[in-house]
This record gives sequence, C-alpha cells and structure tokens, in this order.
Amino acid sequence: MKALLTTTVFTLAPGEVTALSLHAAQRLFVEDAKGMDVWVTRENDSEDYWLRCGSSLMLRRGDEIVLSVDPRAAGTVRLALIAEARRPALTLADVPHIAYRAVRRLVRGTEWTPAEDKITAS
Repeated sequence: MKALLTTTVFTLAPGEVTALSLHAAQRLFVEDAKGMDVWVTRENDSEDYWLRCGSSLMLRRGDEIVLSVDPRAAGTVRLALIAEARRPALTLADVPHIAYRAVRRLVRGTEWTPAEDKITAS
C-alpha cells in the first residue's frame, strides 16, 4: 500500500509568532533553520519544545499550538506540516484530549447573526 502525504510548507521570520489549530494529526517538521530556533508550545501540555533543523514533533488532531522563532535567529525558518491521507488509529491516550475538545466546543455556545433567523452551533 502506498502512503499518500499532504504537506503544507511555510516560513517564519525571526521574532515572528503564529498560532495554529490542527484539524488532523500531523507532524511538524523543521526543514531549514540555523540552530535551535523554533519554539513550540501546545495547549494543555506543560512541556515546551525547542526544535532545530531536521527535527519534528507529532501533533494530535485538535491540538492548538503556538510557534515562535527566536528573534536572534540567523534567518527565516522553513517549516512543514505533514499529514498522512488516512487517519491514524485512536489510542486510549487520546480520549482525555478528545473529551476536553468536545466539552470546550459545547461551552463556547452558539453563534447568532441578527440578519439570519438560524442559530448555528460553533
């Protein structure tokens, strides 16, 4: 069987910060960096991760992460989000995270637009 991959490549400049919300399990891969330049933190994870060129970090479906590039970095950093076309099997370790995400969506409530008579759940 041939594994199909979906890859999204992007760059961040020194000092740049961005937030990502993942809708599928993916691997964050540092394609080009000049050292320990990429800082990653994820919601509900007490660990912070420093990544260098060639290293990667597995991210779960539903993760919300913040990426930052060290302001002292020698140049831009090229990152790739790599996802397999098929979904990985869920494990028992994923249950608390999925439950938290489901409750969080329920707590957000509903959105209502005055111009529309419909109420939609977010």
